Amino acid sequence: MFNRAVSRLSRKRPPSDIHDSAGSSSSSHQNPKSTDKWAASLENLLEDPEGVKRFREFLKKEFSEENVLFWLACEDFKKTQDKKQMQEKAKEIYMTFLSSKASSQVNVEGQSRLNETILEEPHPLMFQKLQDQACSRSLSSPGLPFHFPDLH
Repeated sequence: MFNRAVSRLSRKRPPSDIHDSAGSSSSSHQNPKSTDKWAASLENLLEDPEGVKRFREFLKKEFSEENVLFWLACEDFKKTQDKKQMQEKAKEIYMTFLSSKASSQVNVEGQSRLNETILEEPHPLMFQKLQDQACSRSLSSPGLPFHFPDLH
């Protein structure tokens, strides 16, 4: 369930556990093949726990960590089969990331926001446009340590 994924990803870590990419203690354990794989596609990066960790660290520095959390929540939502569960997850995504009162509001264009009535009849791709916008904004930073050819 996306709650577990978001809570796992949004857990606060002590500063000693977070390292920058230049002096990271985990970078000594990092496999160069992993970074090549991450650079090949955003999906590869987000499917790898170490890739997610690194990307989150970068987005924290850029003050846009909510974008990766939103992306992961939407990916989990797409896999949901049960209609009742889908409605619950859709409302949760809306309240957490899209509502004007959202705790981790993503920066998407106002006219693209969903209204609550649409949440009653959810479908797996209902957040796709918003997901793409949030992802695009995360990846537009000039300091991004990866280049994703599949997005250009």
